[in-house]
Amino acid sequence: MVALFVRIAEPFEHGVWLIAYLVLVGFLAQLLLGRGQAALLSSGDLPVPSRSKRLAQVALWNLGVLAVPLGVLVETRLAVVVGSISLLAALAAFWMTVRPIIVSEAAHRSRLASAYVALLLSMTASVFVGSALAWDIPWI
Repeated sequence: MVALFVRIAEPFEHGVWLIAYLVLVGFLAQLLLGRGQAALLSSGDLPVPSRSKRLAQVALWNLGVLAVPLGVLVETRLAVVVGSISLLAALAAFWMTVRPIIVSEAAHRSRLASAYVALLLSMTASVFVGSALAWDIPWI
């Protein structure tokens, strides 16, 4: 199945990158961020965030997931920057939701808390690296 997508994407200049980005950032990272947040919140005494906060997190993430490849495909740095800022805002929103649990003493012994922090940090670093790579491409 993956080979089929790669063959379909080959004619596009950024086709293979687009498929990898959408699978990793658009699907897998979003799934891990949401499930990790839910698992951490269920293990602590914090209430589940309101529906509007969860929708804001999802909206910010998906705006970034759409804006970054749009900027890459139409070679517009502004869209990449807007998408990157949106992704960073979503990551900050995920962090703020679980921060009380992460900084608690019990979390220091929790592999789930450590893994979630590693996910947040690696995704944040990836946004900066991706933005730097996109900025280095000679676009107008």
